[in-house]
Amino acid sequence: MEKTSDAPARKPQAAEKTSIDTKHIDVLDGVRALAVLGVLWFHFWQQNWIMPYIRMPLLARLGLPGAINLEFIARAGFLFVDWLLFLSAFCLFLPYARAALDHTPLPETKLFYKKRIARIVPSYYVSVLLIFAFVSVPAGAYRTIWDGLFDLLPTLTFMQTLFPDLLIGTKINGVLWTAAIEMQFYLFFPFLARAFAKKPGWTYLGMLVVSALYLRGFALPHADSIRLTVNQLPAFFGVFANGMAFAFLFVLAGRHLRRSPQLSALALVALVAGFAILVTMMKAAPNTKPVQVWQAENRYLLSLVFAAITISAALTFSGVRWLFSNALMRYLSLISYNIYIWHQWIAVKFKEWKIPYWTGEKPPNMTGDVRWQWTYTALILLATFAVATAATYLIEHPAAKQILAWQPHSKKREPMISVETIEEDGESVDDTETKRQGE
Repeated sequence: MEKTSDAPARKPQAAEKTSIDTKHIDVLDGVRALAVLGVLWFHFWQQNWIMPYIRMPLLARLGLPGAINLEFIARAGFLFVDWLLFLSAFCLFLPYARAALDHTPLPETKLFYKKRIARIVPSYYVSVLLIFAFVSVPAGAYRTIWDGLFDLLPTLTFMQTLFPDLLIGTKINGVLWTAAIEMQFYLFFPFLARAFAKKPGWTYLGMLVVSALYLRGFALPHADSIRLTVNQLPAFFGVFANGMAFAFLFVLAGRHLRRSPQLSALALVALVAGFAILVTMMKAAPNTKPVQVWQAENRYLLSLVFAAITISAALTFSGVRWLFSNALMRYLSLISYNIYIWHQWIAVKFKEWKIPYWTGEKPPNMTGDVRWQWTYTALILLATFAVATAATYLIEHPAAKQILAWQPHSKKREPMISVETIEEDGESVDDTETKRQGE
């Protein structure tokens, strides 16, 4: 009798171990962290000029290559911005994919916008206003009040990408163009998501057509201005389309597949192959002049590589998944949005403010002052993580809780939305399936 009664209890546990969780995808923490750190490495390298050669004398004695050259990561880390945008669309569409396949109501559009505002706006606004009021204006960055307002107002409304002088010459914070692209995409996302849930094939093709017409028909034929056109919203529609498509396919796979050694092994092979292809693409990108031409020509294929890595990481062995989902990765994912906001600005300003102090006409990175290079790198790294941590816990999370809990006075109060719904860099946490597993 005991054996009979125990059997039903063990069966659900076994099924749970082999099922593919499409709601809490643990590896997304690490994937997001890697993407942000890749961008950080690129921007730090632009300032410190530290060439990432890892010398290994022991291997040289064995007749093997005596150094590992990681310069391709430093030079092409900007490509990881596309990975972040892919992840945004992937995570945002997961709840729509689950609802479509389960034949349940799609997520509420009003709540979607509320969650996006809670996730993106507080940290963004605080950074913009602090930099503008306490750094840019006192430093005399603007000749007139109107110059200052022309920089500030488009930035606050996430429209700076539409103004060429601001896209590449803002006096506030250059990396914020990515957040602007995100917010512009959010305006269309609920409608695209509903269309995708009903007609995934046609919607996917339509988004690809928008991207192809813009990049192939407009950006590439005008290479002299491609630096301004390659990072506009239509140029990323192929990336967003792949994010949504692979979210749909992942949820579909979760309905029909079970974890097994064979599936995990196949996913591991795909993961290694994905990283190998990514390395090849990263080595090739900087060789094209201007590099934006390479981006325009290869953006769609690059997003497929990012998709392969992301999905493979989620389907492989638990030990490999742990590399993407351990406590450190969860923490990095948790603060990744604020790392992204602040890292480049801190790197540029520390060098401008001569922290650590240096003398002469040429910055120490140009004169080969190795001690300064490493001291400077350590300081900007510590400052970035300190500011990002403080911004996450003192601004982003408290403000998000208030925004998500707010209800119009004219309506009957409903239960507070739980802290779990605080979202990440471009994703809702339900969608998260990302950091708010830690974020």
